[in-house]
Amino acid sequence: MDQEGRVLLMHRNTPKRIQWELPGGKIEEGEEPEGTARREIKEELGINVEIVKKIGEASFQEDGFMMDYLWFLARIESGDLELREDKFDDLRYFALEDMREMQAELSANTKNLVKLESIV
Repeated sequence: MDQEGRVLLMHRNTPKRIQWELPGGKIEEGEEPEGTARREIKEELGINVEIVKKIGEASFQEDGFMMDYLWFLARIESGDLELREDKFDDLRYFALEDMREMQAELSANTKNLVKLESIV
C-alpha cells in the first residue's frame, strides 16, 4: 500500500493466466507467514518490507486445489521497486474502489481481498 492507500498489484501475463494479482507465494516448511510475505516480496519486487499487520484471509478452490491465503499490510523499508520475474509485465498501484470495478481482470485471490470493507 502506498501513502494514498492504494494497493500494489503485478500483472501476470502467461499463456495460462492474464490477470492483476498481489505479490506473494507459498509458505516454505518451517517458515512463518510474515516471513513468507517478506521473502516473496523481495524475490518478486526487489524490496524489503515491514509487515505492519494481518488484514485478512480467505480459502477457496482454484484449479482443483484448496488455496489458503493470508493478506498483510506492509510498508516498503528499502530497495528499488522492480519486477524480477518474467511472468509479470506490469506493476501498478490501484485504489480499492478501482479494483472493485475491474473484477474480471483480477486473480481469484485479489477478488477475495477486494471484498473487505477496508484494508487499512
